[in-house]
Amino acid sequence: MTLKEIAEITNGKIIGNKNIQIKHFEFDSRKVKRNTLFIPLKGKRDGHDFIEDAFKNGAAATLTEKTLNPNYPSIYVKDTMEAFKKIALFNRKNFKGKVIGITGSVGKTTTKELLSHVLSQKFTVHSNIQSYNNLLGVIHTLANLKTCDIYIQEIGTNSPGEVKSLTELVKPNIGIVTAVEPGHLEGFKTIENLIREKFSLLENTEIKIAPSNLTREIGILTFGKGGIAEILDANFSPEETTFTVKIGNTTVSGKVKVPGKGILNAILITLIIGNILKIPYDDIIRKIETFKPPKWRMEILNLKEITIIKDYYNANPASMKNAIDVLSLYQNPKVAILGEMLELGNHSEKLHEEIGKYLSEKGIEEAIFFGKNSIFYLSNFSGRGYHFNNRKKFIDFLKKFNFKGKAVLIKGSRGNRLEDAESTIRERFQ
Repeated sequence: MTLKEIAEITNGKIIGNKNIQIKHFEFDSRKVKRNTLFIPLKGKRDGHDFIEDAFKNGAAATLTEKTLNPNYPSIYVKDTMEAFKKIALFNRKNFKGKVIGITGSVGKTTTKELLSHVLSQKFTVHSNIQSYNNLLGVIHTLANLKTCDIYIQEIGTNSPGEVKSLTELVKPNIGIVTAVEPGHLEGFKTIENLIREKFSLLENTEIKIAPSNLTREIGILTFGKGGIAEILDANFSPEETTFTVKIGNTTVSGKVKVPGKGILNAILITLIIGNILKIPYDDIIRKIETFKPPKWRMEILNLKEITIIKDYYNANPASMKNAIDVLSLYQNPKVAILGEMLELGNHSEKLHEEIGKYLSEKGIEEAIFFGKNSIFYLSNFSGRGYHFNNRKKFIDFLKKFNFKGKAVLIKGSRGNRLEDAESTIRERFQ
């Protein structure tokens, strides 16, 4: 697009050369590159304070709500966020490919990545980067949407009505609910409210896909026991999962280099969509077998004298139990480093206690807990447990703890920033 075209879309006023070409839209000045229109947004910090940085990093122009140095090519608008949204809606309106929307309590990113990996053998595929699944993330992805056959978008939520509002932006042709488990209960109060929220994604989609344990509604393609696709058999080892699936009247088998049952729903969904898009099952399975998990999601790191299971992008009770299951597969001594499960509201104490008990049931010998609510893990854990609220004391403890010869799970919500725990341990064993 040219600045002139963007000004028409946003009802803005151009300052500078109207023929400047824009290929990218970015709200983070650190990520700006050539041919980028910088979008300064007002939040905890005012993005207008970083306009100069954006131009130093190569920005071609900027949106602005303020009067700027006339040497900066810009488009003046009343509200930069609303203007950004108008660009996103313009791109979605003119997009000709298929759109897949994915929501769920767990598995959104893994499903998105597996679908992208498998479908890319036949189609050009664009998907949201990282976990850009909130309002700003969806707008950013739509604004930067390129011509392709298939666009895949995660849709997240932590408050009622968010899935519906994001779905209205994305307008998916195919809607997927991966799973609904306790999570974000602080905002939703009950699991029933959470189910309604997630299923609002499917209301206006042509093709609807959801777990069989949540719906038997006619018109929804279900996966899981009794669904159109279901797992007949699965075997788990510390570094891979083998599976046999019945889909329609066909049975297929394969393996994937991702441990734990958390990958199984993504496989079922991928087989359903691959079949809809006429990719032979053998080709789907062959591609699944080359899949690697997304960053910080069930990544296995084998060092000289220690194995680390990196699964700390986020956490709720279902993903926590899956990660503990994977840790329990190891024969060597096992240590769990667990942060809190956030946004569980009044259910938090009980759900943390359940995880403490689950650790004991799965034979985990040692556990190190970090964060206020993680004290409730400790109250129900029968092994050797340690709890920290203070981050420095937590990290100092990890610097001295005996990890040698052990399998170590690192798992917690993003607010715990457990990548620091990983880097601390890696420094000792690399």
